[in-house]
Amino acid sequence: MLFKNRKQAGQQLAAKIEEHFSATQAKADDVVVAGLPRGGVIVALEVSRLFHRQVDVIVSKKIAYPGQPDFAIGAVSSDDVIVLNPDIPHNLQWQHYINQQHVELLEFSRNLENEFYEQAGYSPSRLENKTVIIVDDGIATGMTAAAALKTARLRSAKAVLLAAPVMSRESIKELAQYCDAIIHAYVPDRLEAVGQHYIDFTQVSNAEVIAAMKESTHFNHVPGLNCAHQPKG
Repeated sequence: MLFKNRKQAGQQLAAKIEEHFSATQAKADDVVVAGLPRGGVIVALEVSRLFHRQVDVIVSKKIAYPGQPDFAIGAVSSDDVIVLNPDIPHNLQWQHYINQQHVELLEFSRNLENEFYEQAGYSPSRLENKTVIIVDDGIATGMTAAAALKTARLRSAKAVLLAAPVMSRESIKELAQYCDAIIHAYVPDRLEAVGQHYIDFTQVSNAEVIAAMKESTHFNHVPGLNCAHQPKG
């Protein structure tokens, strides 16, 4: 399956999420939609349109294997949640590298998340007793998603769902322990790179993230998804 771009992927994902909520008779009036910057926020915008909610963000940055920036061996979120590949060697050299990355990425994640909200002009939603849908544009290894899911739990979410247009089978199996449900539009037999499943997978800028967040404020306070046995609102 090929998605035209993140917007179309988000629309298809939103349809799958709507099916999930209708099938499970889940309540939609206590939902928070949180995108993973940067690409995940563009996808999340279409999900937030479904629920008529603002787009929240949870910044989670990957710890890359030294010299291989595309290979994640861990991730750090803005709430100081850290997840690591269990196969990382346990020696002083590696411990020093992980500690250094932890400190640097924690500061970066916190500053970036604060900047997004400040520039968008609104405050983050409270996650306490909410159903939080974590959205990304695709998940191969799942390190940043795992840190974000654990962050939502840390912020006292009632339920945590993970949603992405395309996911690897391995990530679905690994991430199931961190959330209550996983929703996807497509799971290929083999996922080598998320971008292979998009015609347009152009890198998203911070400005585009902020623009999407601002656009989502127009959805707020408008009746959203109407699930079974649930009044609109």
